Amino acid sequence: MAISLQDQLLKAGVASKKQANKAKADKRKKKGKAVPVDNEAQQQALTQKREKDRQLNLEREQQMAAKANLSQARQIIESNKVTIPREAEIKHQFSHLKFVKTILIDKALQAQMFRGQLTIVFMDEKYWLIPTDQAHRLHALQSDWVVELPKQETPDEDDPYADYEIPDDLMW
Repeated sequence: MAISLQDQLLKAGVASKKQANKAKADKRKKKGKAVPVDNEAQQQALTQKREKDRQLNLEREQQMAAKANLSQARQIIESNKVTIPREAEIKHQFSHLKFVKTILIDKALQAQMFRGQLTIVFMDEKYWLIPTDQAHRLHALQSDWVVELPKQETPDEDDPYADYEIPDDLMW
């Protein structure tokens, strides 16, 4: 067993039995008495500690929310991505990060993209096609992952060709 410091001092002859008893008595007296403390300083220190703890908790919550948004965005893409057939031969060009990019699609996917039903998204250095309604959800979570959302076109009131429909197979 370990010997207390008091017993070690007694054995070494540095302290006497009388001094040891006095130290024990003083220790008991201090336990019973409340030590006078500067109440203002204590309150200020407590307030500062609470503020620091609140800031740390807020930072942790923000980090957890960012992780949750990231995982939810990944899940949206993984569960809604459209598979592009291997026979796809039509080059669809779009701009992303100041560069012109190209993906190969087929006729059906091209028609859906022109109608605004599909949107291109960027995740893990790859481009994916997902339904536009899911792209709006993704845009709320990770706006930089959505390449470009289709614009909701409102017809111009003065447009003389408003009554004429543009064919889907029109190629420029």
